[in-house]
Amino acid sequence: MPILVLVPMVLGAAIGLFARYALPGREWVGLFLNPCASAAAAGIVWTIGMLAGVGADALWLWLACLAAATVVALVLPRLLPKRRERADREYLAELTAKKA
Repeated sequence: MPILVLVPMVLGAAIGLFARYALPGREWVGLFLNPCASAAAAGIVWTIGMLAGVGADALWLWLACLAAATVVALVLPRLLPKRRERADREYLAELTAKKA
């Protein structure tokens, strides 16, 4: 049942959306990035599990999908603000150097 991949992806998107509003630093992460990345992680884990021959009734596959979505939802808001602030500082320094 290939269409069944949508269920863990929707659950992953819900986890990502919840994490977007529950974690600090959301002003640095786009509205759709966290839910879409979490849904993609859940979908990738589900697809790999299905290709490995695991059935849709395996509890550990569902837990692995939700765990992957949760990890992505928690890691993105931690990494992106630091990277964005550094890139903004470098760009500001570049702009002020050109002006002077």
